[in-house]
Amino acid sequence: MDGLSEMDLSSMMGGAEGRESEEEEEVAMVYEDMDVGEEKDVSKLQGGGILKKVLAKGTGEGRPEVGAEVTVHYTGTLLDGSKFDSSVDRGDPFKFKLGVGQVIKGWDEGVASMKKGEKAILTCQPEYAYGARGSPPTIPPQSTLQFEVELFSWKSDNDLFNDGGCIRVKTLAKGSGYGFPKDIDEATVTYAVAAPDGGAQIIAATDAEFTVKAAPFEGLAKVLTRMKSGESCVVQMTGQYCVGLPGAPAAADVTVTLKSYRNVDAICDLRGTVKVLTEGEGFDTPNDGAACTVSYSTSLASTGAVVDEVSDFCYETGNEVLPAGLEEVVMRMKKGEVAEAAVPADFAYGAAGKQGLSKGEVPADADVVFTITMTAFENEKETYTMNTGEKIEAADKVKTAGNGAYKSGNLHLASKKYDKALRYVEHDQSFSDEEKVASKALKLSLFLNAAAVALKRKSWRDAQSSAGKALEIEGANQKALYRRAQAAAEIEEYDEARRDVKKLLEGDAKHREGRALLTRIKKLEAVQAKKDAKVFGGMFSKLGGLYADEGGPAREGPGGETFDPALASGDAPPKLEPIDIGHGFSMEEVQDGDDAGAEGEAEAEPVMPAVSKEFV
Repeated sequence: MDGLSEMDLSSMMGGAEGRESEEEEEVAMVYEDMDVGEEKDVSKLQGGGILKKVLAKGTGEGRPEVGAEVTVHYTGTLLDGSKFDSSVDRGDPFKFKLGVGQVIKGWDEGVASMKKGEKAILTCQPEYAYGARGSPPTIPPQSTLQFEVELFSWKSDNDLFNDGGCIRVKTLAKGSGYGFPKDIDEATVTYAVAAPDGGAQIIAATDAEFTVKAAPFEGLAKVLTRMKSGESCVVQMTGQYCVGLPGAPAAADVTVTLKSYRNVDAICDLRGTVKVLTEGEGFDTPNDGAACTVSYSTSLASTGAVVDEVSDFCYETGNEVLPAGLEEVVMRMKKGEVAEAAVPADFAYGAAGKQGLSKGEVPADADVVFTITMTAFENEKETYTMNTGEKIEAADKVKTAGNGAYKSGNLHLASKKYDKALRYVEHDQSFSDEEKVASKALKLSLFLNAAAVALKRKSWRDAQSSAGKALEIEGANQKALYRRAQAAAEIEEYDEARRDVKKLLEGDAKHREGRALLTRIKKLEAVQAKKDAKVFGGMFSKLGGLYADEGGPAREGPGGETFDPALASGDAPPKLEPIDIGHGFSMEEVQDGDDAGAEGEAEAEPVMPAVSKEFV
């Protein structure tokens, strides 16, 4: 036998013979404290069914109640001393829920009489153990059993936070539903507070509506997150749970009824909220590209003043037509739904605010509240429902929208559009040969454009990645090589940048932008070498010339240039001036007087190519 949890699930984990159909009325037991060596009957019927002898007294006043998960060690023996099981020998404490029939009746009632840390012998008559069946081969029929039990701890369903500070002592009415309020939900409650054990009134019965986390005192906010709608209960609170109560009592009895609550969800990177005022129809919500008809009003969060009302506004999602916070809410709404959203300024109209609205204006950096009605929407066709021709057509359409966003300066939207367009054609294995040619051309241009946008946004790694994917399609593509080299130079990966530029020039020795970038890379390497020289020069100085050649000539630095460490350690780095290389991408260029070009190599003049050469 490996223990009570395994030895006989039909008996130990369910009790003695006849218990399967037994439905006893709950009897509230009051247990007396017992001294070491004292023995008493602790069965509910007081017929000698469970004798408890205390070996070591427990601590505290509490005892585990029905439903609590208790943790014990035990050793079970027959009356002749024969041991049949022991969690002590296994070194594995046993856990079970008390009073719900998971173990024999002698345990359900006997352990309920114990305190934390108490050790006792429970002598269980057959009807409180395994009855007439026994548990062959180790426990004969009609056996009286003895268990030496030590109660370590318990977790109570009524100890709401498992710290003893918030105990539900009585349920006045059961709640309904499945969920519990979150701290940002809006609750409608009735509550009253009194001193413990029927003491003086602290707060009279009060009806209130508030956000759960903004409850009048700490314990009420906590308790509400463990209640269902319609539930009413009495809770004993101590310590931190009484913070906020008048008079700062150390303990209090709180009677609370959760009448109802409204679900509130976080939006705008958890800095805004949205709540449903009127439920919508069905389950569908708009997707990216859906054609929506909405009505909405805008009010200032600070004053509640309505500054705008818009009726039956028709637009396509995903084009940043509406403020980001407003569109985030629209994207989660059902047809016919009405919602209210509290939106922070940077997800609304930002630092610029919004003038010329129908009833006023939104000041700079103002938080707002939108009330939105979703009148109707028609979703864009999902990719998985499209045939291959439709996917190519959709990708080209979205790419064109991305180009428009790029040219208007909306780089964030352009990047989103290119990503979306790629999703239409990224898996083209099932395309026909002709469609694969079109798909390849689309993917190449999308990766190139994504790299251009990433450079503009100074997202160097993204630029490297997109350009690299373009090169997987067309290994010698000049734009991809040039853009990946630009990004590598910005993050000081000069070897990679030089390698890409040289490959570019192998294909077109007169490529003016490539030659200019190569010259710039050499100058940047020289600047880096001087910085390194400073570091090494300082090290040599501190080491007292330990590694210096006495009276020797200038040495070669980390970048291959000659330098005098003593002078280099005091040099200021050359000033970098921004210039424009390649369709408006700002780079840092070394002053004209800095000489870092390879001997015999001409320095190309930086030029700005036309849009048609740089963007597709």
